[in-house]
Parts: sequence; C-alpha cells; structure tokens
Amino acid sequence: MRLALKNADIEPRLIKYVNAHGTGTHDGDIAEGVATLNVFGKDTAVATLKGYMGHTLGAAGALEAQMSILMQRANWFAPNLNLTQKAEELTDLNLIMGDGISLDANYIMSNNFAFGGVNTSLIFKKFKG
Repeated sequence: MRLALKNADIEPRLIKYVNAHGTGTHDGDIAEGVATLNVFGKDTAVATLKGYMGHTLGAAGALEAQMSILMQRANWFAPNLNLTQKAEELTDLNLIMGDGISLDANYIMSNNFAFGGVNTSLIFKKFKG
C-alpha cells in the first residue's frame, strides 16, 4: 500500500476508500486491517466485496477493481456484507457497515493479496471529463 502511494506520488489522506482483499479469514483480515489502519488512519472508508461474489481467485483483482471504480463513479460505496461487529483489533478502522455510504472520492485503492507473497495495491483517480 505504501509503495502504491509512493509510485502515485500522493499522500495517504487523499485515498478516501480502500477495497480490502478481505477473504473472511480471522487472522488474515485482522493483519490486513491493522496494516490498512497503520497506513491510512481512522478516516479512510474500508470494505471488501468478496461477501457479494465470493473469492473468484484469479479474477478477484479485476472484478473488485472494476466494481470499486463503478462505486467511485456513483459516489456510493457498498458495506461489508454480513459484518455486524468489528474485531477488537479493528475498532478504529473505518469499516463500512449497514447500508453503505455516500462518498465523493477522487482517489481509491483496491488491494489483492495472493498466496506466495504476490501483493497488489492499485490506486484509481476519478475521471472528470
């Protein structure tokens, strides 16, 4: 995540939404959540889309990136499906819950992490044209 920010030459505060990899595994989700909190702090909205479509393995990155861009265009971001209580370690993380949120986000990030250490964080800037 930090390398993506560095490559884009933007500050973490500019990212308003992070699409987390969020596979629904206790230890993995907490590790990702803590890392996300360490990079972005309390204000950046965070959700995962796997609750809606499952883990599509190789297609997950492309699907989640496209859905994140569509939400960015609509100024609305879907909540974490079925999340009713945050883990104790993630109480400060701005996890989207409930009905989703309206948010005008010029920059968003979509994360995908795979077995063997293949990690990708993509940053998308809203097209205004």
